Amino acid sequence: MNIDDFENHYRARSKPSEERLLLEAIHKRSRWVEFLNTIQKDSSATPALKEAFHLKWIESGHFIREKVNNDEILTKLLVTLLPEYEGEAVTIYRGENEERFNSGSVGFCWSEDRKVAEMFGRGLNACKSRGMLLQAHAPIKAIISGPNAHSRYLGEHELTVDPKMLEDITIIKFYPPSH
Repeated sequence: MNIDDFENHYRARSKPSEERLLLEAIHKRSRWVEFLNTIQKDSSATPALKEAFHLKWIESGHFIREKVNNDEILTKLLVTLLPEYEGEAVTIYRGENEERFNSGSVGFCWSEDRKVAEMFGRGLNACKSRGMLLQAHAPIKAIISGPNAHSRYLGEHELTVDPKMLEDITIIKFYPPSH
């Protein structure tokens, strides 16, 4: 790549939206709870903000969950800031970490694609303890949001759910720790 190619690439990239910059600042300062309280009071969750948050959630959901550190509050944040799901009840899969599963902290991000869940069960979610492949029934009331364009681009087709509302969670398979 020469300097002209770099300049053309750099110039062609869009600048982050105001919503994206706001969410980055909130995340950096760990102010998700305060932000949730503010937007619930003034109903300021615009479609553009929801779209920006959906991308941030796909990219950094695990880190947002760590910073919020309370799944009830996180569920409120997700319901408030993610676009509403429009679809039917589905069978979904998740690659989960055995230690997290045993502690009752099942993740919010699932897929209708079993192969995607297997990839996470064997890889990222098999850290420090065994990985697992889970299957569940997701009634419509359990599904917070469907996949966005970025999730489809990644091939993950991620559904964000309230794990407490899932039905018939079943362990399908275990994987050895990956790292």
